[in-house]
Amino acid sequence: MLRRNLEAIALQSKLPDEILVAIRPEDDPESASTVQDFRIAQPSLCVQNVEVSIPGIVPAENALVQAASGDVACFLDDDAIPRPFWLANLARHYEKDHRIGGVAGPAIDVVDGKPRVRKARFRNRVYFPGIILDQSTRHTDRSLRVDHFRGANMSFRLDVLREVGAFDAKLLGDCFRFELDACLRLREAGWRLLFEPEAEVDHHEAPRPASRGRHELKTIYNNAANETYVFLKHWGRGPKGLIHLLCAVSVGNFPCPGILWALVGTIFRPFTSNRHLLGFSYLPHAIMGRIRGWRMASQAKGRGK
Repeated sequence: MLRRNLEAIALQSKLPDEILVAIRPEDDPESASTVQDFRIAQPSLCVQNVEVSIPGIVPAENALVQAASGDVACFLDDDAIPRPFWLANLARHYEKDHRIGGVAGPAIDVVDGKPRVRKARFRNRVYFPGIILDQSTRHTDRSLRVDHFRGANMSFRLDVLREVGAFDAKLLGDCFRFELDACLRLREAGWRLLFEPEAEVDHHEAPRPASRGRHELKTIYNNAANETYVFLKHWGRGPKGLIHLLCAVSVGNFPCPGILWALVGTIFRPFTSNRHLLGFSYLPHAIMGRIRGWRMASQAKGRGK
């Protein structure tokens, strides 16, 4: 997947100024070798390894942010294959509007070898007390202002991302909601975020070693903790934070079920193949995760962050 990813970048209509690849060479010598082979095959491109020692996407992407030298940082997962005009369609918005702080495109799920192209019903929005609308795998009819991105295919002005502190390393597990946190901070600082439907990548979802499975109990716990922690960072632990926690425990959502969502999942899961209908067996870990997120926010406030 990494080789295919790099080859697709080399075929972009607008070539990047530099390509940085985060690698843990001791744990993943094959990826280091793949980058070296690509560098030899494409001597005209500036390709660099950025070595990291800590597992996880946030340490890797923060290392890339620190090492990058351009004006705009465009992030791709190694299992996301960009289409030929991906980079050009991201770049044109930064060149046209200085108020744009970030641009993202659809990460199109590839199912059984075929891109699953679907139209969006709504845009990526965040609503109090914690409703997250996410259409990052779908196409819109035009460019839209949004509230958040998905990490597989996103970009930011580099100086702005550094100014807001890049990505939060205190998140648990595979750092669920790390991009939501960064997007909320950019919007609070007055920057616009844009979803560009023509900045497409094909997403061949790879396994996640840090969480070992989207629906393992430890993953549900980490997801719930991270989500509540991110919201409390922005809403505080006062009345808004308490309302969020109450709604999260009583209702919940796809990856972090509350009581109502667990009830719906338990009733309807035998009759559907929807993998997001999580029943009551997941509820205790989700609730404990929410409590952990409250404590994480309290600790962050105590440190003045």
